[in-house]
Amino acid sequence: MTEQYHLDVLRQGIDVWNQWRQEHHSIQPDFSGMDFRGAQLSRVNLSGARLNGADLSRADLKESLLIRADLSEAILSQANLVRADLQGANLRAAILSNANLSEAVLSDADLAGALLTGAEVTGTDFSGADFSEADLSGLDFSRANTHGARLGKAYFSRRADMLLDDSSRESLREDTQPGQRQQGNQRVGIDAEDLDERVHEDWANDE
Repeated sequence: MTEQYHLDVLRQGIDVWNQWRQEHHSIQPDFSGMDFRGAQLSRVNLSGARLNGADLSRADLKESLLIRADLSEAILSQANLVRADLQGANLRAAILSNANLSEAVLSDADLAGALLTGAEVTGTDFSGADFSEADLSGLDFSRANTHGARLGKAYFSRRADMLLDDSSRESLREDTQPGQRQQGNQRVGIDAEDLDERVHEDWANDE
């Protein structure tokens, strides 16, 4: 449940919010289910925040701190996450389609069941990330760091797995047993038709 006080502080601006976070670093901000569509949140400190089910589509989160944040089932489609730090973040079943993840850090992030189709991942650090049952259709990992990432149960198309580094391809071969890889367009996560059924609060209003 979203804490109204946290929202009130955030509305005062990123500088005020970041200063408040520094002074109250033990508090876990709760913005679960919030509607942040198109919000300007670059360089915001949301480390450890609860953002599960939040709508951050088209939001500007450039260089933001989202370390160990809970973004499970969040919508981040077309979000700007360039150089954002999402180390250890929970992104289970999150929608990151067409998001810009260039040079972002997602090491040890949980991306199980996430949708990343069309995402930009140039220079992205995915080391140690869990992609179990994630949809990675058409992604170009050739310029990303996927060392130690768990990719065995991920869904690929257009032979995107050939764009992985050598160690990740070896891990993919070891983890994927006959019959395990998903067929067709089936995936675990949130279907596009479910998006309209989500209920979000308008972050620009008090209610």
